[in-house]
Amino acid sequence: MIKFRHWICFLKCRCLRTSQRVDESLIRTVEELPPRPYCAKDEIIVTLKDNKKVCLDPTHKFTKAVLASMKKNSGKPAKVRTTSATTTTTTAATSLSTSS
Repeated sequence: MIKFRHWICFLKCRCLRTSQRVDESLIRTVEELPPRPYCAKDEIIVTLKDNKKVCLDPTHKFTKAVLASMKKNSGKPAKVRTTSATTTTTTAATSLSTSS
């Protein structure tokens, strides 16, 4: 008897638990994820300087202040990244060349 394992990737919310605050001086980047078809809630994910990812409670006052601060200082590269659910369609063109 042969057993097959099928690995299926389920799309789901990335933040199962949230924190109310982190040390603001340790934040490297902030990622803002809006509701998506597979996750009905806003998610705020901060990456700390040690590359640890922490989910913040989007309704908490601290999180709103961090987002406002990062957006205000948006002159600095890639501090706030907002991800939206978009679909991109690419069309490939091929050309045939004949040599004589």
